[in-house]
Parts: sequence; structure tokens; C-alpha cells
Amino acid sequence: MSDNLLQELHPLFHPKNIAVVGASPKIDPMMMSQGNNYIKGSIEQNFSGKIFPVHPKAKAILGFPAYPRVKDIPEPVDLVIFTVPAEASLEVMKDCVEKKVKFVHLYTAGFGESGRDDFLEMEKKLIDLARKNGIRIVGPNCMGLYCPEGGLAFQPMFPNVPGPVGFFSQSGQMAGMFVMNAAAQGLRFSKVTSFGNARDLKAHDFLNYLAQDEKTKIIGSYLEGLNDGRAFLEAARKVSSQKPLVIFKGGMTEGGSRAAMSHTAAIAGSSRIWRAVCRQTGIISVTSLEELVFTLSALQRMPLPRGKNVAILGGAGGGSVTMTDQAEAEGLKVPQLSDDTIRELETIVPPQGTSVKNPLDVGRRFFAGDNFNRVMELLRDDDRIDALIFMQPIAMFNRFGGRTGISMLLKQTLAGQNILKKPMILVVEKNDGFGGDRVVKEAIERYHAANLATFPDFRLAVKITGYLADYQAYLDRQ
Repeated sequence: MSDNLLQELHPLFHPKNIAVVGASPKIDPMMMSQGNNYIKGSIEQNFSGKIFPVHPKAKAILGFPAYPRVKDIPEPVDLVIFTVPAEASLEVMKDCVEKKVKFVHLYTAGFGESGRDDFLEMEKKLIDLARKNGIRIVGPNCMGLYCPEGGLAFQPMFPNVPGPVGFFSQSGQMAGMFVMNAAAQGLRFSKVTSFGNARDLKAHDFLNYLAQDEKTKIIGSYLEGLNDGRAFLEAARKVSSQKPLVIFKGGMTEGGSRAAMSHTAAIAGSSRIWRAVCRQTGIISVTSLEELVFTLSALQRMPLPRGKNVAILGGAGGGSVTMTDQAEAEGLKVPQLSDDTIRELETIVPPQGTSVKNPLDVGRRFFAGDNFNRVMELLRDDDRIDALIFMQPIAMFNRFGGRTGISMLLKQTLAGQNILKKPMILVVEKNDGFGGDRVVKEAIERYHAANLATFPDFRLAVKITGYLADYQAYLDRQ
């Protein structure tokens, strides 16, 4: 891959015209035709170029004139999407060569991942033909591209507003699930790529591209294995000092590794080696899709903690004990506050039924007058504390304090964020016993709009706080 990576891959994410081979003239209410989904996705993303469906018999598909073959299209085409069976792909590729197409996305599966020699040979012929004629390939066996700014999406329900998150995935299903789950948390995307078997463009190519792309500020990935591990890790080492790189790695067990091989022809590898490599290269390694989404949300919305010492606010009784245990089990520390901080807190918080040592159980007076802001000032000035984890049982607040109580909590939290000057990690739990789903959703949306990260439970919050503190420590060492 050349140094001019941005220029080289720009037409892939911003094609002037696209063709979809395998689109169907049939009405498809169940969205089973992936070819049609690409067309619908581009319509929803306001694609500015021309869309050419390719079908041997249809005159028009989804309102666009259809053509029997790629070479029959009367205008230049930057990107051709294959949604035809593997057996038909070679003939379509020959048409792409004749048409001087720049990029091909092979949604088509049934190649090397099948393990069959005849399919592997067919894949080799396809790739060789493309390579000899300067055509770059995404795939095969992948969902392809989503770029709101370029007008591309492999599903029509994706958000059409761009954002700072770049993502590349070996798995198409994981790419789709990631977009939908992350979008539900208010994240928006620069470029998302599902690249499957990676017979041409590989993981490190997409990583290097996102590293250079000024629209991408943070990068996520789902990987099962690497065709060229050395090139990828060299790229990761360079990238992670400039932009955070969060990877959810599949195939970490014997069974998972076997499944990865049959899924994307990926050789997975040892979890112990993977974790060691991540520590050396600055990769933030997560263990689930949920962790991936909420880590990226935190990276977008809050500063990195300078260390692992946290204050916990909002616990009570046994909850304080178990939360401290959970935090320290994840590698965080819940230190006693400084003597000066404790002395000042004791002038604000009544001694009966409360605690000011950490975790903080501060009672109702916490919200009276200027007390909340004063607590934020004390935590800001206490050198023993790197971050605040703030438990907010919004549904319970709503039950007992109504909309007025919720409004007060949100207002004070948003003001407190500016005073604290340290990461504020909000745990906004949904408590089924108190209802209030709508109120919880509204609170989360308001916090996100104010650039505050939220987490649905304490365990996830402390785990991700640990990830971010480790990443800050890596940056400090560089």
C-alpha cells in the first residue's frame, strides 16, 4: 500500500458512480436482497452520484434503469458491488476489467472460507485477474462499506449523519450490530468497513487509512485473525499514539478459533499472546461488543483518567462495599480521601447514616444550596483522586422527586462536570422496580449532548475506566 493512501482509497469511500450486480426487480418487504439493500442504503445516505443496478432481464430496479452487464453501463463506474453467486463472479470481474473499474466489493461468499480446493482456486483466479488489471477488492465474503459522507451504506437503516468514529470488521454481522448498538448510544461514523476474507485490501490497509483520515478521531475494530500480523501491529503501534484504537478480538478459544477459520478463513491465535501484544502497541483490547461500544463512547466524550484512583459517589451501605470490591477487582483503587477533603466534607454532610471517606454516601443535603458544587471542588483538588464514578438511579429519583428532582440532578451534574476537571463517569442504571424508562432515556440523551459518557451498570463503568487509565499510562510511557 502506497504512502498516498488517502488519495488511493478516496474513490472507494467517495465513489462518483456505483453499480450493484445482483440487484432484484422483485418487491422484497423482508429485505432479503442484499443487492437492493445497497441501493436503498445509498438512497438513504443521499448518494450524490449515479446508481446502476445490473440484472440480465430487468429494465428498472427501485426506479433506476438497469443494465444486463457492467460493460453495458454507459458511464464510468468507480465501485462495483457483487451480490451474485461465486460461480458467476469471474465473468462479472472480466466485465469490470473491460470497464476499467477502480474498486470491487465482493459481498459474495463461498470462496476460501469454505475450505474446498475448487472454491479456493476460483477465488485465486478472481483475485489474480483483478490484481493484474489494477482493481482493488474489498472482501470477498463481507458486507462492505458504510460512509455517510460518501453516500454508502450496506443497510438502509443506518444513520445518515457522519461522525468521528471509524470502524473495520472481519465480520459483516458484527459490523452491522456495532453500527446499530453504537448509534443507539449517540455515536456517529466516518467510515465503517466489513472486509471478510481480505484477499486484497487487508486489516492494516483500513487501519492505516483511518489513521490518516482527518474525519476519523477514534478507531474501533472487530478481528478474528490477521493475514499479515506484523504489518498490522506495526500500523497499530503508530496509530495508537495519535488516535485511540479499540479492538474486540474473536477466536480467543480453541472452539472460537475453529469457528473463525470457517467464517472468514482467519487464523485466530492465543489470547495470552494477544493481550501482551496489545500492551506493547497501545491497543485497547475489549472482550465484548458492549465493551467496544461503551469504550468508544467514553473516548469520544471524556478526558482520559490520569491514574486508577477513583471516588465513588452515590453508593450506600452494602452497595458501597460491593462496588468497592468490584472496582478493585477490575484493577482500580478506591482510596480514602485526603484528611483535608474529609474535614471539609464533614461540614457539608451530616454524620448520621452517611460516609465521607470513599465511597461517598452523602444523603439529601448533598443537593442543598451550593453543597454539590463544593463537593466537586473538593474532589477536583484532592490529589488522591483521578476520576469520579457517579451512581445515578434516575428511575428512583423520578419516582420520589418527579420531573423537578430529575431536572435538578441533571442541572447540577452538568455544572459539576465543569467544576470537577476530571473524568466524570455516570452510571445511569435502569431499575425495573421503579419503571421510568423514558426518563432514563431522556437523561442519557441530555448527558450525551453535553459530552458526558454514561454507562448502564457499575461493572461496565469500572472496567472501561480501567481500560482508559491503561491507555493513558501507555501514552505517558511513549
